[in-house]
Amino acid sequence: MKRAIQLLLISAVLNSGQVFAQNPAPAQKMDESSASGRYLKAGEYDFAYNAYDAGHYKTAFTSAMKRAESGDPTAQTLIAMLYIEGRSVIQDANRAMYWYARAADAGDPQAQLRYGIDIYNGIHVPKDQQKGEEYIRKATEAGVPSAYFYYGQILMDNAPRDERFDIGLLWFLKGAAAGDVNAAYAASQILAEGTSKIAKNDVAARTLLETASNGGNIAAQMELAKWMVEGRGGDQDYQGAFDLMKIVSVNGIPPAQINLARLYREGLGTERNSVMAAAWYMIAKQANFTAEDLETMMSGLSTAQIRQAQNRMGTLLIDP
Repeated sequence: MKRAIQLLLISAVLNSGQVFAQNPAPAQKMDESSASGRYLKAGEYDFAYNAYDAGHYKTAFTSAMKRAESGDPTAQTLIAMLYIEGRSVIQDANRAMYWYARAADAGDPQAQLRYGIDIYNGIHVPKDQQKGEEYIRKATEAGVPSAYFYYGQILMDNAPRDERFDIGLLWFLKGAAAGDVNAAYAASQILAEGTSKIAKNDVAARTLLETASNGGNIAAQMELAKWMVEGRGGDQDYQGAFDLMKIVSVNGIPPAQINLARLYREGLGTERNSVMAAAWYMIAKQANFTAEDLETMMSGLSTAQIRQAQNRMGTLLIDP
């Protein structure tokens, strides 16, 4: 019966097309004075968080501290974030953990997730995996999208070997449906191989890769480009693969730069261009990434082509 429930859930998530959370209710705007004197309800405008998002960290700290000291867990979480990031205050992990702990115990789901991860891994605080797991579980119960990804990993680690991937897939699909890109990527990797109970499904895996890629997951972007070239799980799309690999390459990821060099060399998704292939490969080599096939390509280029590639290198990361 449990297996049937898992299959139904997986089928529903994969076939619904709903891979992002529903839009939240319209925010009810409040000014600083009205927000600082009481706890905020879900969906309400938060002056301190708005200041944080705008980069006004001192204002965010001052506003949030008023509420944090009075016991507001949402504000306590923001204070912890400011301390852990060193925004407008000296970076202080101990103070951050103090405020995360207070917020987590007061029921703030984001604090429960962040504090739970730190406790589980023993980061900044003594390691306590049981307590960390409890906090992360509470965050999943509150519907924090990224919590499903971490909780799924914990359950996989503790599960019998033959059940790990089925359990992980269940939780990663929940996270993907809630809009977490890491969960979507993790689910894609499991579906690409299949489990003891679920057959491999390249079409569903590619859909999840696209979701994770659109959300900015670099590993997903690189793998999706590879699948596009191969035509795995969907249509072959050289142009899409080239465009995607170029975005990742411009962001400074050497393995992507190597793959982009290959696309230029073969003329896949773009015109064949040995000079551009060499330029991107030389950029990757600066980070100590090499590839035997591209070394062979380089040995066949003329001195003039190598010089052109060297001249082009300096502009690629800023003017692709």
